[in-house]
Amino acid sequence: MRIAVVNSDRRMQAVYFALSHDFETVAINAFTDFDHFAGADALVLPIKGLTATGSLYTGKEELVLPASFWEQMRNARIFAGITQEFLSDFNDVHYYMEDDTIKKRNALYTAEGVLYLLIDHTGSCIRDLHVDVIGYGLCGREITAWLRALGVSVRIVRRVCAQEEACISVEEYRHVPCGDVIINTSIAPLLDRTLLESWNTKPLIIDIATPDVIDYDTALHLGIRVVKAGNLPAQFAYESAGHLIADYVRGNLDW
Repeated sequence: MRIAVVNSDRRMQAVYFALSHDFETVAINAFTDFDHFAGADALVLPIKGLTATGSLYTGKEELVLPASFWEQMRNARIFAGITQEFLSDFNDVHYYMEDDTIKKRNALYTAEGVLYLLIDHTGSCIRDLHVDVIGYGLCGREITAWLRALGVSVRIVRRVCAQEEACISVEEYRHVPCGDVIINTSIAPLLDRTLLESWNTKPLIIDIATPDVIDYDTALHLGIRVVKAGNLPAQFAYESAGHLIADYVRGNLDW
């Protein structure tokens, strides 16, 4: 069996090397000679970045995957991270980020990355910090659990509080002082100009949400530091995250 892997970052490189132990693997990157590409039985794409025309973003550049490449992949088993409109006409597509095991493990790797950023961007022992975690999905819960296990004071901010310890609603949060550090995991635009201007202190904001939901211009004007974290598993746990994807691919191949 021959597997093509798009090598767009270190995580996907880890996928490539992990699968190469069991299969014939070929790397798809900016140096690929598509005129002589011999096809593959399976294709592994990164989590996101596929354009409407079938090109792919690799870092800061767009990698054009020609129509001939996609014709060769028409009957291949394709693995992608999240739903891609371009792949809607392909019959055998598997989205690995919809797998519960991968989602939970990636939340763990994200928490590891957040811990690194806290240590790297604050000038004090993290146990002395008061941290607000906005959003309480998989990543929010994992980050909160890790920080509390390390003795960090954590307050959860979410739309409606249930049984969570030290939780405050979004509406209440608009009328109280903020913590030393704010970790945003929510895609809702809570951190707007009105909220930022209401604070008497200047917190560090670590934003792990994919869309830009923070008023960055106002934050810069007020002297509030914002760290746009990006994809933390790909940065700080790329070996583990890559092996996780490779294991998913192995488990969904006919070999």
